[in-house]
Amino acid sequence: MEATQVHTNHTAYEEKYRQQLERDHTGRVALMHDGEVVGIYDDHSSAYWVGCERYELGNFSLEWIGARPVNLGIITAALK
Repeated sequence: MEATQVHTNHTAYEEKYRQQLERDHTGRVALMHDGEVVGIYDDHSSAYWVGCERYELGNFSLEWIGARPVNLGIITAALK
């Protein structure tokens, strides 16, 4: 997945959408493209396949609504 698409979408999610989506759609999955929420799905698989069909792999990202970041310890440092 292209890093800029992931970064753009995650930043937009945190700054523009997180509060409303967590209030209305916790536990669901947001399909994002170019900094916009383009769909809300009940599961990761549905959101993923729609993203692939509409935007092709690498041109979208998914956000689990209400999910908290996971501390991976040393693995996190290695991924940066």
